[in-house]
Amino acid sequence: MIGLNKAFSFLLCANLALEAAAFAPSTTKQSHVLRAAADDQVVDEATRNARIMAPISSIMAAVSPSLALVSPANAAPSASAFEANLRKNFPGALTNSAISLRVAAALRDRGYTPGNTLFGSSLCSDEINDTAESLVGDFQNKLGTDGVFNLGGLGGLPFVGISGMGAFIHHVPASGKIFIVFGPHVGISDKGVVGQIERVGQTSISTSCGAGIGAYKAIMGKKGESEAEAYLGTKDFQEEYIIAKLGDRLDALKGQEQSNESITFLTNKMYDLVWEMMRSEINAYTTKDDFWKECTEVTLLGGIVVNRGHGAGVPGGEDYYQPLMLKSLTKDGESDMYGEVFGDFPALAAPHRAAKYV
Repeated sequence: MIGLNKAFSFLLCANLALEAAAFAPSTTKQSHVLRAAADDQVVDEATRNARIMAPISSIMAAVSPSLALVSPANAAPSASAFEANLRKNFPGALTNSAISLRVAAALRDRGYTPGNTLFGSSLCSDEINDTAESLVGDFQNKLGTDGVFNLGGLGGLPFVGISGMGAFIHHVPASGKIFIVFGPHVGISDKGVVGQIERVGQTSISTSCGAGIGAYKAIMGKKGESEAEAYLGTKDFQEEYIIAKLGDRLDALKGQEQSNESITFLTNKMYDLVWEMMRSEINAYTTKDDFWKECTEVTLLGGIVVNRGHGAGVPGGEDYYQPLMLKSLTKDGESDMYGEVFGDFPALAAPHRAAKYV
């Protein structure tokens, strides 16, 4: 029995080490071509865990049939409706904690510290993006930053504008670094409906992102003229801007019923809007020579936040983030960090990463 205990302890330690290695960010410099899995499908967390645990389960079963029962990989978990539609519509998405773990490690390797880092976020102002387990909260914990400058308004667009971006940038520590995470968000309900989510304290289903889906419905002609006119002017200028900018970008959806695919398409167009506005505001400062006298580096992480329900009777859990871009800017130019940090996922972000910063 002593021999079995030793064998179990050894295999358990080996398993923990393998699991840690599986989620550790790559520290080897790679080309900017992302490595796709053999079947060109995303290797999700459950699959990765099963691949790690299966060989160990076989060994443990050979040593003692009773020990094999310890491994959770013996039971092949079936993907929930949420997980199935997450993988289908937002492949490559990882939990908030996995994203922040990978990116924070890469930033530390580049010299980002709690004392020299200014952290900003441009995510939708919806409260579901500002919880204890939110992406921003995870980054604050792992980077050790005291606060975050909120750049985002409806849909995650940085509606603070040039003035707000300037105020943010001028808060950078002397010879410090800036890190910004940005992007739109979308919910997936427990039943797997993209664009819907269960909220705490509510009995009916809710939309997410409300601003994006509201704009989609307006553009599809589902809003009456009198209701549309009520949004004009300063009463709802952020939503009005989103409707105007999405406009012909949604032509491909006209005449179609709302579906998981149409809301996924909409969300990706919302990402384009966020990135275009972010790039314009950042450019207003980084293209000036004196900017780099105060700041040594700017890192931009762009992607899509995928919210999951937390209402009554819903399992809940961490939200996800589909990383689409990770760039570093210095006085010498732009470098792509995506392959280094997310190189074990398909090249889903190639169109966005191919677009030059300036």
